Amino acid sequence: MTRRIRFAVIFLPLFLSACVGQRTSMIPDELAWSELRESLQLEDDWTLRGRISLKKADDGYSGSLNWVQAGDAVDLSFRGPLGIGGFEISGDPGLLTIQTSNGEHFVVTDPVVDLEAGFGWSLPVHSMRYWVLGVPDPDDDYQARLAENGQALNFDQSGWQLSFRSYRDYDGQTLPRKMEMKHNDLRIRLVVDEWSFR
Repeated sequence: MTRRIRFAVIFLPLFLSACVGQRTSMIPDELAWSELRESLQLEDDWTLRGRISLKKADDGYSGSLNWVQAGDAVDLSFRGPLGIGGFEISGDPGLLTIQTSNGEHFVVTDPVVDLEAGFGWSLPVHSMRYWVLGVPDPDDDYQARLAENGQALNFDQSGWQLSFRSYRDYDGQTLPRKMEMKHNDLRIRLVVDEWSFR
């Protein structure tokens, strides 16, 4: 046997078995995803602190975000640089109050429609309470692409495209650290600095 043939006989089976092993390891863990999804969809008492940017066409906003979820009730506050351009959304999905930093006050019953009419962009607040946890809204269909460990890489739901750039451990929970939400020409980027659960 020549040296090349001996090399092929010895190392080719090892190479092929390594490839098979890699291919197998890339299969998403559907059971882990199912358990993670069902567990996080039940979480309804938490606080998120981070940074957010919203961009639509030529308009853009960025600043800090503080989100408190208590059951169905939400208290979401956004503060722009130096406190400029801020707003606060509070209430439950059927009746939300919006207070802007320049003193404007609104009451909305359909945040998707009413925010679009009033501000030119909309936030599906009810669904976002699940999306920021890295899972879909349980009340609507979705299509997801999963990582090997069962976490979502991205999913589509209600006309929105969600992408999860990175995850991090917070108080024993592995949750999104960086994410992007897109709908038509609206793009929202969120970086989470802190999660806390009660």
